[in-house]
Amino acid sequence: MDRYALVQDWLTRQLNGRTFSLAPASADASFRRYFRVTLSDATLIVMDAPPEQEDCRPFVQVAGLMAAAGVNVPAVLAQDLERGLLLLSDLGSTTYLAALNDDNADGLFRDATDALIRWQLASREGVLPAYDEALLRRELDLFPDWYLRRHLGIEPDARQRQSLEMVFRLILANNLEAAREVVRSCGCATSAG
Repeated sequence: MDRYALVQDWLTRQLNGRTFSLAPASADASFRRYFRVTLSDATLIVMDAPPEQEDCRPFVQVAGLMAAAGVNVPAVLAQDLERGLLLLSDLGSTTYLAALNDDNADGLFRDATDALIRWQLASREGVLPAYDEALLRRELDLFPDWYLRRHLGIEPDARQRQSLEMVFRLILANNLEAAREVVRSCGCATSAG
């Protein structure tokens, strides 16, 4: 069974046979896919994260931690961690950038700042894995791997790869010397510099 059919079959069971439609909701630099599930009276989000490439457990853990801190995050309504499927509440399709205008900028930025402060105040050392050099390097490699190659179809030449590596080394050195805080990364939060 392909992943799309697996998602449809799982949703049919989770929604007790209710009629629904699926449409792509968003994408990120990972193997996860997100679909908007439209019902007659609501919308939900289904995350499809192939377990051989992604682990939903950190997402579920961080969603719980963030919700407990008072941060508005999607609620995990159903999960099948072995098959990499989550059913989430839908926070809507309007991004902050799309909603932002001269009339609401102060309020939206204040809300975002308050959410970041609530999250930072609630974070505790040892709850999430450290954001070490290997993890930071993996995150940096998303730029050439996912953005340049996969999204733009650009293969950096030797000079560009050398320049990127130099910048990455500076970023690594700077971040690893900084005080450790919690950051959100690739579906999970970690302690970082």
